[in-house]
Amino acid sequence: MVSSYLKAHPAYQYARDVVEGKLTAGKYVKKACCKFISDVHNPDCEFFIDEDELKKIDGLTKLINMATGLKAGTPTHDALAPFQWFFLVNALCWKYKQNPIKRRYEKSVLLIGRKSGKSFLVALIFILLLLIEPEYSEFYSVAPDKELSSIVKKEVEQTITASHPSIQKQFQITRSEVRCLLTKSKFIPLANSENRMDGKHSLIAVA
Repeated sequence: MVSSYLKAHPAYQYARDVVEGKLTAGKYVKKACCKFISDVHNPDCEFFIDEDELKKIDGLTKLINMATGLKAGTPTHDALAPFQWFFLVNALCWKYKQNPIKRRYEKSVLLIGRKSGKSFLVALIFILLLLIEPEYSEFYSVAPDKELSSIVKKEVEQTITASHPSIQKQFQITRSEVRCLLTKSKFIPLANSENRMDGKHSLIAVA
């Protein structure tokens, strides 16, 4: 039985609208949406949407604000496009029924055009993970050079600075990293031309 909370969520509504042909989407997006709807409604599916996690994310995104653009100052909860919600919920909220601390997807791929909010969405995911993942977690973004690797960190910094004071006070931003004081976790941008992942205990890495 699918809860009314999930049915009303932008991620579910996006998948439903794609499946029903109300939104135009490519074949792989259609397949992903069909799979999402099918699994959500299948009581025998080995995975489930962790609604506690989803509600936590919903609450946090009401306090995390857009830093730039036409929606600057708007809570990300209201500013995210439906496809962004769909990606975020798939990446973070599907769990194994037999092991609810394990996420269904170990890898997520987002293929969209330039200037479509990729860096912002990745930055938002990092902020959420810094707040909700276990203590002392480590997160990395990896790019070919320092200039590119700094883009996500800049997005993280700007978003935190634009957010509600209750979010701002949880973070310490330095030149090399962003630390969450609540969980003692950290986010570090790396340039793969200069840095190696050897010896780094990453929970999440984005390239």
